[in-house]
Amino acid sequence: MSEARALFDFHLHTCWSYDATCAVERYFADAAKLGVTHIAITDHHQMDAFPEVAAAAKKYPQVNCIPGAELTVHSPLGTFDMVCLGLPPVPTPELQQVFAAYHNWQRNYGDALCAKLTALGYPYSREEREMLLRRYRPEKTINVQGITHVQNSIQNDYLIKEKKLFPDADAKNAAVWSEKGPALPHYPEYDFVLPAVKRAGGTVFIAHPTNYFKINDLKRMDALREMLQFDGIECAHTSVPHELTPFYRQYCLDHGLLSTSGSDQHCAPDDPFHFCSETLFARHIGEKRFLDEILERIPVFRP
Repeated sequence: MSEARALFDFHLHTCWSYDATCAVERYFADAAKLGVTHIAITDHHQMDAFPEVAAAAKKYPQVNCIPGAELTVHSPLGTFDMVCLGLPPVPTPELQQVFAAYHNWQRNYGDALCAKLTALGYPYSREEREMLLRRYRPEKTINVQGITHVQNSIQNDYLIKEKKLFPDADAKNAAVWSEKGPALPHYPEYDFVLPAVKRAGGTVFIAHPTNYFKINDLKRMDALREMLQFDGIECAHTSVPHELTPFYRQYCLDHGLLSTSGSDQHCAPDDPFHFCSETLFARHIGEKRFLDEILERIPVFRP
């Protein structure tokens, strides 16, 4: 990647995400070493890492942290990843219900996927899924989150290369998304999740929006803004072509939205697993003014 190192990174995943392995403290240590002044840990579907985040924030006071999470929501217009920043360190009762729904969804989706593939003639048990999780997930995460779904490349390698149930990923995906067999549960609904986030004081950004926006379809962008009521857009991200960042930024300015940026890193370069290996910490083209505008509205966490 050619981007310079940014001063902030507001899209980071740790080993508390089902598809990531990076340790929480690693982000703080790297930020302190590299001069990255602000970060946000945005694990998928929950804030289970927060006790470790609070401890690392105390150990590295030069690194400012904003509590957050990446919450994926189902809606009439599709499924969308939403980066939620400024979440309360102690979730409100309503937000606790949201996180509980996501914990249940992760376990239920994993069980439903096993049931579906087995019903279609591709035996895949819960015990096998647990075995795969233990290959890359720390015990502490399994103790809290249970037997969740599995990171996709780990699961594909097992089903295709080890069990030889499918010739390739396309065949496996065709079975997963087939209309035959048991249905897979969809993510929690947008109108259940996002209002709870906002009532808890959180700020909602639509993440890596290129595909969601059909690149630069203003009619689509307006429809999603009206439905999801997001407060901002992730204007710079690995998946956002550089020429689109100014376009998304101008849309934010035109509609009073915040602009954010993040690497979406899941694994440190020296981790044994390299999910999303194209992402590098704080490597994005988000501008300092994005950070300044966010800090005017979202407080940093003070341990």
